[in-house]
Amino acid sequence: MYQIACDIIRSCLTQDIKYFVMKEISAKKIWEVLESKYLTKSIDNHLHLKRRLHHFHLKNIISTGEHINNYMKLLVDLVNVNKVIKVRTRL
Repeated sequence: MYQIACDIIRSCLTQDIKYFVMKEISAKKIWEVLESKYLTKSIDNHLHLKRRLHHFHLKNIISTGEHINNYMKLLVDLVNVNKVIKVRTRL
C-alpha cells in the first residue's frame, strides 16, 4: 500500500525533482522532503519564482486553458511562499 502511494507521487514529479526522493519509502517522508525543498521561504526560492513569473509568456504549442492553468500554478506557488504580487495598471 505504501509503495503504491510513493510510486504515484513519484510519477507526478519531473526527473530532476524525482532524484531527491527516489530512496524514500514513505509517502509522508516524500511530502516532507518536497515541502522543505520547494515550499520554503528562502530568498533563492523567491527569486526563482519571480524569474519564472517575469519570463512567463504564451507558447503557441499549448492551449489557452493549459496556459492559464500553468499561470495559476505559478501564482499559487508565489502565494505559498507568502510573496505579495503587486499589479500595476496603466491609465
